[in-house]
Amino acid sequence: MQLIANTRMYGVGERCRRLWNELVTHISDDSGVSLDILDHAAPAPMADLWNRPDMGLVQMCGWPFWRAKPQPGLVAAPVPDHPCCGDRPLYWTDMVVRRDEAAATLEELFGRRIGWTTEHSHSGYNAPRRMLLPHFLKSGKPLFSESLGPYMSPMGIVDALLDDEIDVGPVDGYFHLLLERHRPELAAKLRTIAVTEPAPIPPFVASAGIRKDELEKLRRAAVRVHLKPAARTILDDLAIRRFVLPETGFYEATERWNREATARGYERPA
Repeated sequence: MQLIANTRMYGVGERCRRLWNELVTHISDDSGVSLDILDHAAPAPMADLWNRPDMGLVQMCGWPFWRAKPQPGLVAAPVPDHPCCGDRPLYWTDMVVRRDEAAATLEELFGRRIGWTTEHSHSGYNAPRRMLLPHFLKSGKPLFSESLGPYMSPMGIVDALLDDEIDVGPVDGYFHLLLERHRPELAAKLRTIAVTEPAPIPPFVASAGIRKDELEKLRRAAVRVHLKPAARTILDDLAIRRFVLPETGFYEATERWNREATARGYERPA
C-alpha cells in the first residue's frame, strides 16, 4: 500500500508548507518508506484525513488521537524550541485578541464574544475550556455573551478576530509561533492576552493497519532527522529541536481535561 504524508495542521504560509514538505522528504528518504505528500487543503475535514487507512506521516491533534478506535500508530512528536515546552513534546494555546483591543486581561473580556475551532480540537476547544473552568465554577453561568464556532482552524480564529466576528479566540501556540516567524505581517495584527498550561503536542501518526516494519523505519528516521545538517536547517526554521517517540499514554491528559470540564457541566468554552 502506498502511504501518504500531510502537514496541513502547521502549514502556515507557502514557505512554511514547503519546509514541511522538505522535512517529510528527508524522513521518507532516510526510512526507505515511500510517502506521497497529500494536500487535503481546507475546507476538507481533518477527520476524513485521520480516518484514512494509508497514513504514513500525518500530523494529528492529540485529543482525537487518544480517542480514535483503532488508535493510529505514533511515529514521533516534535519538541518545539520554546521555553514553555521544557525540552519536551508539549505545546500550549494562546488566547488571542486584535492588537488594538483595549482589554488587558482575559477576565475583562467576559460578557463579550469568544470563538472556538472544532469540538474535537484540543488547542481550539479543550484547552481554553480548561483555562476558563475555574471562572465558570465561580460564576455559575456562562462567561461570554456568545460562544461562536466552529471556525475549523487557528487561521479561522485569526480571520474571525480580524473580521470582528469575535473578541477573543484560541490559537494553537506552536501555530502562532510559526505565524510570527513566517507571516509576521499577519501576526503583528494580533496580541496574546492569556496562555493555557502546556499539553501533549500533536504528533505524526500512521494508520493502525500499516506494516510494522514500515512504522518502525519511519520512527527511526524521524527521531534521527535532526542529526542531518540539511534537515537541521529546516528544523530551525520550523522552531523544532528534534522529534521524540512519546509513550502512547502521554496523550491521555487531553481526555482527562475533557472529563474534568464535562463532569462540572462546562460543555464548551462559553
